[in-house]
Amino acid sequence: MNEVTQQHFKPRLLMFFTGIFLMTFGIALSCKADLGTSPISSLPWVLSMFQPWSLGTITIVMNIVLIFLQPLILQALYVRELVGQLVTTLVFGYSIDFSMGLLDWFVPASMLEQWLACLLSIIVLALGIFLEVRAKIFLVAGEGVVSVLAFVTHKQFSLIKNCFDITLVTVAVAISLLEFGTLKGVGAGTVVAAVLVGRCVHLYESKLLFFDKWKVDA
Repeated sequence: MNEVTQQHFKPRLLMFFTGIFLMTFGIALSCKADLGTSPISSLPWVLSMFQPWSLGTITIVMNIVLIFLQPLILQALYVRELVGQLVTTLVFGYSIDFSMGLLDWFVPASMLEQWLACLLSIIVLALGIFLEVRAKIFLVAGEGVVSVLAFVTHKQFSLIKNCFDITLVTVAVAISLLEFGTLKGVGAGTVVAAVLVGRCVHLYESKLLFFDKWKVDA
């Protein structure tokens, strides 16, 4: 390991895996709320509704495709980063299925409960993203491909991220309409998540200064 990688490695590793679990728990909670999950999970969620595979399995397959796209776009091969994303993808996917199992009992009985679950999922998901990014171990595949696209196109990460999310949601909407004749898996909750998750992450960055003690100087 180089000097940067070694900095506060154990607490950062704990932050990373805690962040992954919180992200997946937030995704699972949004699925149970049934108002539309976050943009990055909208396509796997819709596909899981009529395919025999679980949400976690479909997420793994989609992320593996995103991992293999990165060296093609970049026209370069960075083995460590890609292997790290692959390991992260496997942990992420299996953690989604684990979180879905934890919430198997939860069925919101009213619109109020659905919205409370949706808002709680956003808070939890954003906290997970904050910890995962702050840990600086590996990126999840979705962020990895966005970073590569931003580098190649010389555009801002946020702009490419918005375009990437819109593309996923558009494809999810098209598949939902073709398969069910109506919107399933994508809805008002997807829009709310798209707006609020980033804001919540920014709030955590400004308020949870406790985690700055493990900040990587790089």
